[in-house]
Amino acid sequence: MKNLLILFVFIITSSSLYSQNQERLSVHYMNIPDEQYEDFMKFHNKKNEILEKAGFGKNFYKLYKVKDSDKAEKYRYFLISNYTSDKHYKMTHDVSKELDNLNNDFWDSDLAPIFEDDENHIYRRVYRIDE
Repeated sequence: MKNLLILFVFIITSSSLYSQNQERLSVHYMNIPDEQYEDFMKFHNKKNEILEKAGFGKNFYKLYKVKDSDKAEKYRYFLISNYTSDKHYKMTHDVSKELDNLNNDFWDSDLAPIFEDDENHIYRRVYRIDE
């Protein structure tokens, strides 16, 4: 009976550990035209503000840029966000009407081609691999 109880506890513990290891990243490599940088930053900062108010932490989406001296001509910007699971990903995209409106305004704006055009943008949802 004791061995059966130990086995049961081991199975429950290991299955919950496995389910916890669902780390994901959402990564965007993109170009932001100089003339749209200011507008993009307003959108980016507002989106992070909404997510912070919803309890997802400060600067949920992190934006990086290569140095001005870097010779790279494409994909000079990198946007990344971290998720604990697919459920967490969905939660951050279904936050509020305010976020929905912000995203809709983005897609209706001159900024949309930043993410629509495959020449300007590469998007991947990646999963951590533990071996």
